[in-house]
Amino acid sequence: MPRSLLRPYNAPGLFITGVGTDIGKTTVTAALAAALQQLHVRVGVCKPVSSGCSRRAGYTGSVTSDDHLVSADGEALARAAGFDPKDESIMRFVAPIRYAAPVSPALASQLEDRAPDWHRVAAAFDFWQENCDLLLVEGAGGWYVPIHPAPHDFMIADLAAALRLPVLVVTDAVLGSINLSLLTIHAVREKNLPAVGVVINRVPPVEQRDLALASNMEEIPRLSGVPLRAILPEAGEPPDPPPGAFVEALLPFAREWWNMVRVDQ
Repeated sequence: MPRSLLRPYNAPGLFITGVGTDIGKTTVTAALAAALQQLHVRVGVCKPVSSGCSRRAGYTGSVTSDDHLVSADGEALARAAGFDPKDESIMRFVAPIRYAAPVSPALASQLEDRAPDWHRVAAAFDFWQENCDLLLVEGAGGWYVPIHPAPHDFMIADLAAALRLPVLVVTDAVLGSINLSLLTIHAVREKNLPAVGVVINRVPPVEQRDLALASNMEEIPRLSGVPLRAILPEAGEPPDPPPGAFVEALLPFAREWWNMVRVDQ
């Protein structure tokens, strides 16, 4: 079903993925959206598939529709891009598919007995293609998270490949991050997509960095051949809205990327 409905996104955009769940994709996407806002770019945001969503305020019936749930990640993206997260006429394009269970979307769809509505996702990309200058698409979990159940297996990697968007990879620099980062970047390239940058998230202050962490921050971009676009500090719980320091850290990349894609249009 998704393979027959989704087609390449024919306008400027970026796909933001991570080396795993809770690595900070929403924080990075929101900060990048806010940076583009500062540059007066009409930025669109979309998290096509969300799980771990809460019930809409005041709704007590059975969950039979995506509209009965609220995506916290989607709301954070909407706020950062200058949209009202209470406006469902926009949110259906920001977070089209939503599940309550805090598991992979493919498993959540089985647990909730509700197949992903890929028509909503296709409609979202059609909307953004006409209503923004640059679209930021945030994945769910890591690159190989399943988002459609068997027998039509479909993963985040397949979604990104269908859209044909360049990919920004979010990682950290703790022990083991070189392996996870290089594996993710290799998998992105296996889909014939360009990995255009790495953002290293949750980096402690200089005085708290051990040798492995300090080395990893240098080795990830060097070994992968992918530019380091920003280093973001530790921030505890996912910050909403993104701190000004995060926005400032991503502003150079936002400016460079916008200037490049604008010339290509």
